[in-house]
Amino acid sequence: MKGEKFYLKAKMLHERMYEYPNYVDENNRKEMYNQYFDLIKKAAYLGHPEAQYDLGQQYENMNYLNIQNPKYNPKKCIYWYTKACMQNHAEACNNLASFYETGNGCKKNLKKALALYKKSADLGYSIGKKNYKIMLRQMQTNP
Repeated sequence: MKGEKFYLKAKMLHERMYEYPNYVDENNRKEMYNQYFDLIKKAAYLGHPEAQYDLGQQYENMNYLNIQNPKYNPKKCIYWYTKACMQNHAEACNNLASFYETGNGCKKNLKKALALYKKSADLGYSIGKKNYKIMLRQMQTNP
């Protein structure tokens, strides 16, 4: 798969950063994150669906410490989640649906959101199944 080499290197860095945070000082952690981000980006541009999903997550509102992400960009989230969703990445479909459901970074489109939740559910993602059922119920009670 294209981008696999870059993606595997990125995942290795990710594990070192987050599994052993006490062994990596702040400066090294920032450097490792920048390397991780560059590798994920390369793999995503080469069409690796998991890397596209991971890159989309890098632009989400909150990071792993629940603080505002300085790279927050909903349009970039939508772009990368769309790329991954088109390659049947279930989590990306679910996350993309939430953007269309709320209209965050795009025009609100409940039909599209419902279809994306359904795709996520059909791909076997349990949270996608839950979100699909919730949204379906909401649309039936509030047409």
